[in-house]
Amino acid sequence: MPPRRARSSLTAEEILDAAEAVMTGSVELLTMRAVAVELGASPMSMYRYFPTKDELVDALLDRVLGRVAVGESTDDWSADLSSFARAHRDVLAAHPWAVLPLFTHPNPGPSATRIGEAALGILARGGVTGVDAVVAFSGILALNYGWAAFTLSRADAQSKDHEQQMSTALASLPVDRFPHTVAVAEELARYGSADHYDRALGQLLVGVRAAGA
Repeated sequence: MPPRRARSSLTAEEILDAAEAVMTGSVELLTMRAVAVELGASPMSMYRYFPTKDELVDALLDRVLGRVAVGESTDDWSADLSSFARAHRDVLAAHPWAVLPLFTHPNPGPSATRIGEAALGILARGGVTGVDAVVAFSGILALNYGWAAFTLSRADAQSKDHEQQMSTALASLPVDRFPHTVAVAEELARYGSADHYDRALGQLLVGVRAAGA
């Protein structure tokens, strides 16, 4: 067995790297001891930076949100808001293990505050301020987190064969009882698709633009 690393040789970034490796495998596996094993160190060596597991998780989630790319401003605030929403969603899609913890550890760290300020700044340029800005920002977050959780639950089943089977099953329902479902059976089988997200975001932005107007 290789010797454990000295307590003074660890850095906060190395601990977060190890925690992310553990979390990527399974959120349920994250413990201070599991991270220490990943590092080849003693659990006590991490308490200098992260005294509790919750503090470690909060720092890790803030690190993930720090990867949301906030682009340069353009002359089209609505397009900028759309780009922001997609950048946020891309980070959630790239870190599916973080979606549930972000619900249960909602502490607004530096990165969450940064992206919130960026979104509110975009909205202000469009004349959306005060409660309307908060509602619009919350709506984008709700769409993205909800969409991520929604699609994550069926990620393993997303295939053309599965879509075809679901479409066929829905289309075969009694049309006298389920006329609306049968009419959109093919699209229902594709729920959670990228183009469905585009449409949902577009519909949300219509309302945001109306608030600005």
